[in-house]
Amino acid sequence: MNIKHSNRFKLDLEDQFINTLPYKPYCTDELGVTYIRPRKNAIKRKYIQINRPKMIMYLIFDIDRNGAVYAWYDENLPAPYWTSKNPENGHAHIVYRLKIPFCTSDIANLKPIQYAAAIQSAMIERLGADRGYAGLLTKNPKHPYWQNNVWTEYEYTLDELADYLDLRGHPLRGQQAIGLGRNCELFENVRKWAYKTIREYWQPNYKRSWNEAVYAEVESLNNQFTVPLPVSEVKAIAKSIANWTYRHFTPEKFRESQAIKGRKGGLAGSIENKVKAGALGGLIGGKRGSIEDKAKAGALGGLIGGKRGSIEDKAKAGALGGAISNGGGRKSNKVELLPMVLQMLELGYNQSAIAEHLSITTRTIRNWIK
Repeated sequence: MNIKHSNRFKLDLEDQFINTLPYKPYCTDELGVTYIRPRKNAIKRKYIQINRPKMIMYLIFDIDRNGAVYAWYDENLPAPYWTSKNPENGHAHIVYRLKIPFCTSDIANLKPIQYAAAIQSAMIERLGADRGYAGLLTKNPKHPYWQNNVWTEYEYTLDELADYLDLRGHPLRGQQAIGLGRNCELFENVRKWAYKTIREYWQPNYKRSWNEAVYAEVESLNNQFTVPLPVSEVKAIAKSIANWTYRHFTPEKFRESQAIKGRKGGLAGSIENKVKAGALGGLIGGKRGSIEDKAKAGALGGLIGGKRGSIEDKAKAGALGGAISNGGGRKSNKVELLPMVLQMLELGYNQSAIAEHLSITTRTIRNWIK
C-alpha cells in the first residue's frame, strides 16, 4: 500500500470541513471543560465537535500510543480522510468521512445505526483504539498545535469500510457496548420493556408520566455502560421510544389487536375442532382413524342424511358415513372432499379458507357446489 498524504488543509477544510461543522459546536482548549461557541470561534480551539447533533458524518478513532498515525496502514485498512497527531507523545485521532451520513435522532432508522456500530466496533479492535473514547470532541485539524495530515479526500460508504473487516461479534453487547453500539443496546432493550410496561400507564393524560418513565429507564441502563452516552443521546432515544409506543400501543389498538387474534385463533382452531361433530360419526361407526378422516366420514353421513340439518344430526348420520368410508373401492377426490366442503360452508367458512385447508382451489369448490 502506497502512503500518500497532503498538507493542503487550509484549502480542503475551508469548504469540506468547516461547512459541515455544527453551527454551535462544543469546543475547548483543555479537556475537562467544554464550551458551546459559534463555529467561527470554535474553529480556533484545540478540540472541537465535528459531527452535528444526531447526525454522523465522521467516524473518529482515538489511538493512545506512539506511531498511532500509521495504525490504519499497519492493519491494512483504508486510508483515512485525515489524522491529527499530538507532537508530544505521538498519540493521534484518525478520522474517516462517510459518503452518506446517517441520522441518530428519534426519527432515525435503526438498521444503519446497527450496521455502523458493528463497523465502528470492529475498526476499534483492528486499530487498537481507545474503547472508552466518547467521540464528542476530536483534535481540531485546523489548529496549528497538532500535526495534521490529509491522506485521502475519498468518502467511504459503510459497505466499503465493512469490506475490510470481520463484523462477527460486533458490536459488543451489554455493559461493554461502546460508541454507536450503546445507542443500539439502549434502544433494543428499552423498546422491548416499553411494549409491555406502557399498559401500566394507560389512564387519562398519561403522556407526560410515560415520557418520564421511559427516560428514567434509558438513563438507568445508560449508567451501566463503562462510558455512558451523553444526556442529549439519552433524551433522543427516550423520546423516540416514548413517542412511538404512545402512538401505536393505545388501549384502543390493544383491544383491536386482541380481537383480531381471537378471530384468527377461532378460525384456525375451529377447522379442526368444529368438525369433531363429524368425527363423532366415525366414532359411532366404531372405526379407528384420524380425526380428520373420521370427520370426512361423518360429513358424508351428514350429506346422506340431508344437506340441511343440525351439526348434531349430521354427526349421528355420520355412523353410516363411517361404515361407507371403510368400504372397498377408491373414491374420487370430489367424493372424499365435497362432504367436508359442504359442512365447512355451513359452519360459516369462506371458500378461500376451505381451499387452503383442503389444499384445493376456490375454482374447484365453485365447480363442485354450483
